[in-house]
Amino acid sequence: MADTAELLFDVGDERLLTIGAVVDRLRTEFPDISVSKLRYLEEQGLVSPRRTKSGYRLYSQDDFNRLVRVLSMQRDEYLPLKVIRRELERSPASTLPSARQGIRKTDLLRAGEGREYTAEEIIQLTGADAGLLDELEDYELVHGRQVSGVRRYTETDAGIVAAAAQLAPLGLRPKNLRVLKTAVDRELGLIEQVLLPSLRSHRPERRREGLEQLDDIVQAATQLRQLLLAREVRRLTGGEAR
Repeated sequence: MADTAELLFDVGDERLLTIGAVVDRLRTEFPDISVSKLRYLEEQGLVSPRRTKSGYRLYSQDDFNRLVRVLSMQRDEYLPLKVIRRELERSPASTLPSARQGIRKTDLLRAGEGREYTAEEIIQLTGADAGLLDELEDYELVHGRQVSGVRRYTETDAGIVAAAAQLAPLGLRPKNLRVLKTAVDRELGLIEQVLLPSLRSHRPERRREGLEQLDDIVQAATQLRQLLLAREVRRLTGGEAR
Protein backbone atom coordinates (compact mmCIF):
# COMPACT_ATOMS: atom_id res chain seq x y z
CA MET A 1 0.00 0.00 0.00
CA ALA A 2 1.30 3.47 -0.85
CA ASP A 3 2.28 5.89 1.88
CA THR A 4 0.23 8.84 0.61
CA ALA A 5 -3.51 9.25 0.45
CA GLU A 6 -3.59 9.80 -3.29
CA LEU A 7 -1.61 6.66 -4.27
CA LEU A 8 -3.65 3.51 -3.95
CA PHE A 9 -1.07 0.88 -4.89
CA ASP A 10 2.64 0.52 -5.53
CA VAL A 11 3.15 -2.30 -8.02
CA GLY A 12 6.87 -2.96 -8.26
CA ASP A 13 8.38 0.33 -9.37
CA GLU A 14 5.05 1.56 -10.70
CA ARG A 15 2.72 3.84 -8.77
CA LEU A 16 -0.96 3.74 -9.63
CA LEU A 17 -3.28 6.67 -8.96
CA THR A 18 -6.94 6.67 -8.03
CA ILE A 19 -9.30 8.64 -10.24
CA GLY A 20 -9.58 11.31 -7.56
CA ALA A 21 -5.80 11.70 -7.44
CA VAL A 22 -5.65 12.03 -11.22
CA VAL A 23 -8.29 14.78 -11.12
CA ASP A 24 -6.33 16.64 -8.43
CA ARG A 25 -3.09 16.47 -10.44
CA LEU A 26 -4.75 17.56 -13.68
CA ARG A 27 -6.74 20.42 -12.20
CA THR A 28 -3.76 22.80 -12.10
CA GLU A 29 -3.54 22.80 -15.89
CA PHE A 30 -7.16 21.86 -16.66
CA PRO A 31 -9.40 23.58 -14.07
CA ASP A 32 -12.65 22.15 -15.46
CA ILE A 33 -11.54 18.50 -15.20
CA SER A 34 -13.82 16.23 -13.15
CA VAL A 35 -14.34 12.59 -12.28
CA SER A 36 -17.26 12.42 -14.69
CA LYS A 37 -15.07 13.83 -17.50
CA LEU A 38 -12.46 11.09 -16.93
CA ARG A 39 -15.18 8.46 -16.98
CA TYR A 40 -16.48 9.89 -20.24
CA LEU A 41 -13.01 9.82 -21.82
CA GLU A 42 -12.77 6.17 -20.81
CA GLU A 43 -16.17 5.44 -22.37
CA GLN A 44 -14.92 7.04 -25.59
CA GLY A 45 -11.90 4.71 -25.65
CA LEU A 46 -9.31 7.41 -25.01
CA VAL A 47 -7.86 5.87 -21.85
CA SER A 48 -8.09 2.41 -20.28
CA PRO A 49 -7.24 2.41 -16.57
CA ARG A 50 -6.85 -0.82 -14.66
CA ARG A 51 -9.54 -1.97 -12.24
CA THR A 52 -9.32 -3.46 -8.78
CA LYS A 53 -11.48 -6.46 -7.93
CA SER A 54 -13.97 -4.08 -6.36
CA GLY A 55 -14.12 -1.98 -9.52
CA TYR A 56 -12.01 1.03 -8.58
CA ARG A 57 -10.00 2.63 -11.37
CA LEU A 58 -6.20 2.77 -11.16
CA TYR A 59 -4.16 4.97 -13.51
CA SER A 60 -0.51 4.43 -14.44
CA GLN A 61 1.91 7.21 -15.40
CA ASP A 62 1.34 6.30 -19.06
CA ASP A 63 -2.40 6.67 -18.53
CA PHE A 64 -1.82 10.07 -16.92
CA ASN A 65 0.44 11.23 -19.78
CA ARG A 66 -2.15 10.09 -22.29
CA LEU A 67 -4.84 12.09 -20.50
CA VAL A 68 -2.65 15.20 -20.58
CA ARG A 69 -2.20 14.70 -24.30
CA VAL A 70 -5.93 14.22 -24.91
CA LEU A 71 -6.94 17.25 -22.86
CA SER A 72 -4.23 19.42 -24.43
CA MET A 73 -5.34 18.50 -27.95
CA GLN A 74 -8.95 19.20 -27.03
CA ARG A 75 -8.13 22.56 -25.42
CA ASP A 76 -5.36 23.87 -27.66
CA GLU A 77 -6.39 22.51 -31.05
CA TYR A 78 -10.18 22.36 -30.63
CA LEU A 79 -10.22 18.78 -31.92
CA PRO A 80 -13.28 16.54 -31.44
CA LEU A 81 -12.69 13.39 -29.40
CA LYS A 82 -13.14 11.10 -32.40
CA VAL A 83 -10.35 12.96 -34.21
CA ILE A 84 -8.14 12.77 -31.11
CA ARG A 85 -8.77 9.04 -30.89
CA ARG A 86 -7.67 8.56 -34.50
CA GLU A 87 -4.55 10.64 -33.85
CA LEU A 88 -3.69 8.54 -30.80
CA GLU A 89 -4.12 5.36 -32.81
CA ARG A 90 -1.73 6.69 -35.45
CA SER A 91 0.78 8.08 -32.95
CA PRO A 92 0.39 6.48 -29.50
CA ALA A 93 3.58 8.01 -28.08
CA SER A 94 3.02 10.39 -25.20
CA THR A 95 4.60 13.43 -26.83
CA LEU A 96 2.39 16.50 -26.75
CA PRO A 97 0.90 17.66 -30.07
CA SER A 98 3.00 20.79 -30.45
CA ALA A 99 4.11 19.87 -33.96
CA ARG A 100 0.66 18.83 -35.22
CA GLN A 101 -1.09 20.75 -37.92
CA GLY A 102 -4.57 21.88 -37.01
CA ILE A 103 -6.55 24.63 -35.37
CA ARG A 104 -4.66 26.18 -32.48
CA LYS A 105 -5.46 28.88 -29.96
CA THR A 106 -4.27 32.40 -30.62
CA ASP A 107 -3.91 35.23 -28.15
CA LEU A 108 -7.37 36.22 -26.88
CA LEU A 109 -7.14 39.81 -28.02
CA ARG A 110 -5.92 38.86 -31.51
CA ALA A 111 -8.17 35.86 -32.09
CA GLY A 112 -9.53 35.83 -35.59
CA GLU A 113 -6.58 37.66 -37.15
CA GLY A 114 -4.88 34.43 -38.25
CA ARG A 115 -5.79 32.29 -41.22
CA GLU A 116 -9.38 31.94 -42.34
CA TYR A 117 -11.25 28.77 -43.25
CA THR A 118 -13.88 27.96 -45.81
CA ALA A 119 -16.95 26.04 -44.69
CA GLU A 120 -15.54 22.89 -46.29
CA GLU A 121 -12.24 23.25 -44.42
CA ILE A 122 -13.99 23.75 -41.08
CA ILE A 123 -16.18 20.70 -41.65
CA GLN A 124 -13.14 18.57 -42.52
CA LEU A 125 -11.09 19.79 -39.54
CA THR A 126 -13.79 19.61 -36.88
CA GLY A 127 -15.92 16.65 -37.94
CA ALA A 128 -19.02 18.87 -37.96
CA ASP A 129 -21.60 18.74 -40.73
CA ALA A 130 -22.90 21.55 -42.90
CA GLY A 131 -26.23 21.60 -41.06
CA LEU A 132 -24.55 22.26 -37.72
CA LEU A 133 -22.47 25.07 -39.19
CA ASP A 134 -25.62 26.66 -40.64
CA GLU A 135 -27.38 26.39 -37.27
CA LEU A 136 -24.47 28.02 -35.48
CA GLU A 137 -24.59 30.90 -37.91
CA ASP A 138 -28.38 31.21 -37.62
CA TYR A 139 -28.04 31.57 -33.84
CA GLU A 140 -25.15 34.05 -34.25
CA LEU A 141 -22.61 31.82 -32.55
CA VAL A 142 -20.27 32.04 -35.55
CA HIS A 143 -19.96 34.88 -38.04
CA GLY A 144 -18.85 34.01 -41.55
CA ARG A 145 -18.14 36.68 -44.13
CA GLN A 146 -18.21 36.68 -47.91
CA VAL A 147 -14.83 37.06 -49.60
CA SER A 148 -14.83 36.87 -53.40
CA GLY A 149 -18.03 34.86 -53.31
CA VAL A 150 -16.72 32.36 -50.72
CA ARG A 151 -17.94 32.20 -47.12
CA ARG A 152 -14.96 32.40 -44.75
CA TYR A 153 -14.60 31.90 -41.01
CA THR A 154 -11.98 32.89 -38.44
CA GLU A 155 -9.95 30.63 -36.16
CA THR A 156 -12.31 31.54 -33.34
CA ASP A 157 -15.28 30.42 -35.45
CA ALA A 158 -13.49 27.14 -36.17
CA GLY A 159 -12.94 26.54 -32.46
CA ILE A 160 -16.62 27.22 -31.72
CA VAL A 161 -17.69 24.76 -34.43
CA ALA A 162 -15.37 22.08 -33.03
CA ALA A 163 -16.81 22.51 -29.53
CA ALA A 164 -20.37 22.47 -30.86
CA ALA A 165 -19.61 19.27 -32.81
CA GLN A 166 -18.72 17.57 -29.52
CA LEU A 167 -21.88 18.79 -27.80
CA ALA A 168 -24.37 18.02 -30.59
CA PRO A 169 -24.35 14.20 -30.11
CA LEU A 170 -25.17 14.81 -26.42
CA GLY A 171 -28.35 16.65 -27.35
CA LEU A 172 -26.99 20.18 -27.06
CA ARG A 173 -27.73 21.94 -30.33
CA PRO A 174 -26.91 25.57 -31.19
CA LYS A 175 -30.31 26.77 -29.95
CA ASN A 176 -29.35 25.38 -26.51
CA LEU A 177 -25.93 27.00 -26.66
CA ARG A 178 -27.38 30.49 -26.98
CA VAL A 179 -27.47 30.64 -23.19
CA LEU A 180 -23.65 30.55 -23.20
CA LYS A 181 -23.53 33.43 -25.67
CA THR A 182 -25.92 35.38 -23.45
CA ALA A 183 -23.67 34.79 -20.44
CA VAL A 184 -20.66 36.05 -22.40
CA ASP A 185 -22.57 39.17 -23.45
CA ARG A 186 -23.32 39.88 -19.79
CA GLU A 187 -19.66 39.43 -18.87
CA LEU A 188 -18.71 41.84 -21.62
CA GLY A 189 -21.17 44.36 -20.22
CA LEU A 190 -19.41 44.23 -16.86
CA ILE A 191 -16.01 44.66 -18.50
CA GLU A 192 -17.27 47.64 -20.51
CA GLN A 193 -18.46 49.36 -17.34
CA VAL A 194 -14.92 49.19 -15.97
CA LEU A 195 -12.78 49.78 -19.05
CA LEU A 196 -14.77 51.63 -21.71
CA PRO A 197 -13.54 55.09 -20.63
CA SER A 198 -9.92 53.92 -20.93
CA LEU A 199 -10.43 52.13 -24.25
CA ARG A 200 -12.07 55.21 -25.79
CA SER A 201 -9.59 57.69 -24.35
CA HIS A 202 -7.81 60.06 -26.73
CA ARG A 203 -4.61 59.54 -24.75
CA PRO A 204 -2.54 56.67 -26.24
CA GLU A 205 -0.99 55.72 -22.89
CA ARG A 206 -4.43 55.40 -21.27
CA ARG A 207 -5.73 53.26 -24.14
CA ARG A 208 -2.64 51.05 -23.86
CA GLU A 209 -3.23 50.72 -20.12
CA GLY A 210 -6.86 49.81 -20.79
CA LEU A 211 -5.87 47.06 -23.22
CA GLU A 212 -3.46 45.57 -20.68
CA GLN A 213 -6.18 45.63 -18.03
CA LEU A 214 -8.62 44.07 -20.48
CA ASP A 215 -6.32 41.11 -21.05
CA ASP A 216 -5.90 40.64 -17.29
CA ILE A 217 -9.64 40.85 -16.63
CA VAL A 218 -10.53 38.39 -19.41
CA GLN A 219 -7.98 35.84 -18.20
CA ALA A 220 -9.07 36.16 -14.57
CA ALA A 221 -12.77 36.01 -15.47
CA THR A 222 -12.19 32.94 -17.63
CA GLN A 223 -10.38 31.16 -14.81
CA LEU A 224 -13.11 32.14 -12.33
CA ARG A 225 -15.84 30.82 -14.62
CA GLN A 226 -14.00 27.51 -15.08
CA LEU A 227 -13.50 27.10 -11.35
CA LEU A 228 -17.13 27.91 -10.55
CA LEU A 229 -18.28 25.40 -13.15
CA ALA A 230 -15.89 22.74 -11.83
CA ARG A 231 -17.21 23.28 -8.30
CA GLU A 232 -20.83 22.92 -9.40
CA VAL A 233 -20.01 19.80 -11.43
CA ARG A 234 -18.42 18.23 -8.35
CA ARG A 235 -21.55 19.10 -6.39
CA LEU A 236 -23.72 17.59 -9.12
CA THR A 237 -21.80 14.31 -9.07
CA GLY A 238 -21.59 14.21 -5.29
CA GLY A 239 -17.79 14.28 -5.42
CA GLU A 240 -17.69 10.62 -6.41
CA ALA A 241 -14.17 9.26 -6.91
CA ARG A 242 -14.75 5.71 -7.96
